[in-house]
Amino acid sequence: MNAQPKLPVALVEDDVPFRGYIAALLDASDRWRVVLEASSVEAALRASVKAVPRVLLLDVDLPGNSGAASVGRFCAAWPGVCVVMLSGLDQDEVVLEAIREGASGYLRKDASSDEVLAAVEEAVEGGAPMSRTIARRVLALVRTVPLGAEESAPGGGAGEGETERKRDGEKGRKEVAAAMPLLTPREHEVVALVAEGLSDKQIAERLGTAVSTVKNHLANVYVKWRVRSRTEAAVKFSRQGR
Repeated sequence: MNAQPKLPVALVEDDVPFRGYIAALLDASDRWRVVLEASSVEAALRASVKAVPRVLLLDVDLPGNSGAASVGRFCAAWPGVCVVMLSGLDQDEVVLEAIREGASGYLRKDASSDEVLAAVEEAVEGGAPMSRTIARRVLALVRTVPLGAEESAPGGGAGEGETERKRDGEKGRKEVAAAMPLLTPREHEVVALVAEGLSDKQIAERLGTAVSTVKNHLANVYVKWRVRSRTEAAVKFSRQGR
């Protein structure tokens, strides 16, 4: 029996020793092969790849354009790529920025080898690899800071900026409330569990159904809500305050 071809992964990280460790870890597996290594966003986007990466491991802090602010550029250049952010710190603002841009997950650089491999696997299967601590922070932040809201202008005080944020937050809640009736009861149940941080497997076990069924429900949610990942779906669900 022929072995299944390895899935392509791109790695954009300016810490050369750490990048080498991740590349060696992935290449040594039976599942992944690194098709691109780069130290900056610009170098990665200029490089030619033999296969479009299925997963991109992207450092949040890079020389030149930051990784967090460049997720959208990679998603446009490599349609269908799953972006997992890498960072040595739990950075709330960076996590939100990356999610806005379309990142699927977030991985600390002190994660174990097994955690790295599990995160890449979860991302390509449609999951959102993210530590429980980060997941809780993200959901807490989006309940108070609406996605897309502008920050107050420097020196502008809380008046106009605060009013605009409240207005944007109320608009976001109304948009989500209007979208909710589009979901079936089971779709609503699934996305609620996603917002709690459960994986597809955990949701399937909770609901007593197959993992493939959970994935189908999530796919329907993505279409109805016009989101690109389970993380975005969880964020949108949480914005309504439920």
